[in-house]
Amino acid sequence: MSLFRAGIPALLLGASLVLAAPLAAQAAPAAPAAAQVHAEKQPKPPTTEELTKDQGSYLALVSRDHPLDPANYKPKDLRDVAGSGHELRKDAATALESLLKAARKDSQSLAVLSAYRSYDRQLSLFNGYKARYGTEYATRLSAPAGTSEHQIGLAADIGLSSGYCNLKACFGDTAGGKWLAANAADFGFIVRYPSDGEKVTGYKYEPWHLRYIGVDQAKAMAKSKAGTFEAFHASLVKASKVKPLTAAEIKQQRESLLVLRFLPPYRDWSIGYDFAR
Repeated sequence: MSLFRAGIPALLLGASLVLAAPLAAQAAPAAPAAAQVHAEKQPKPPTTEELTKDQGSYLALVSRDHPLDPANYKPKDLRDVAGSGHELRKDAATALESLLKAARKDSQSLAVLSAYRSYDRQLSLFNGYKARYGTEYATRLSAPAGTSEHQIGLAADIGLSSGYCNLKACFGDTAGGKWLAANAADFGFIVRYPSDGEKVTGYKYEPWHLRYIGVDQAKAMAKSKAGTFEAFHASLVKASKVKPLTAAEIKQQRESLLVLRFLPPYRDWSIGYDFAR
């Protein structure tokens, strides 16, 4: 009997261990995704200096209120946009080539009508508008030399290969114009002068005028619902002036949240919290 009595608990213990193993494996929490998959590298936020003083920045704001200095500024990395006869800065040219290729794949035949313009070319163009329409109306149609985005090599005017509605507001109502508005951000471009933005931008609606700011920022602008690049730029400048938390401040926040984890209702308060915010 003593062997029998001694054997039963041993058998029960063994069985419980065998049964407990798979249950424990099922109950064990899965490793967090962050430990299994490397997080995507976040783009470095622009600095105040880059946003307000660097004319070579893809986020440079150029307008009548923000003229170039020197006025005859010329970017150094211009290259031809394949098959167009026009130039843009290297990254903008590559992005525009990809955009045009994607448009063709979607049966939209788009063409580059204008891109980089030198100071002298912009001066001649603006003077022509001024002679034809007068200074006041000319400034709604064209930028005076030294204040044009075309001069920094990041702007391009796009139209239909057929020529229909080119450089006219009705381009925005064409299939090609609608495709451009819907897909530009995927290639780093924005429609710079929207239909309801003249009071802010100073220019009439130009659905054909694209400005390159990079894919991350173009998508961020679309997500932000900023109506104009001026509004989006202002939000970036404001964010760039926010002082980031120090390592000591981040550590203090972590410690405070760890205490909360052990207080009723025993929720993990640290989940989803960005300590470096």
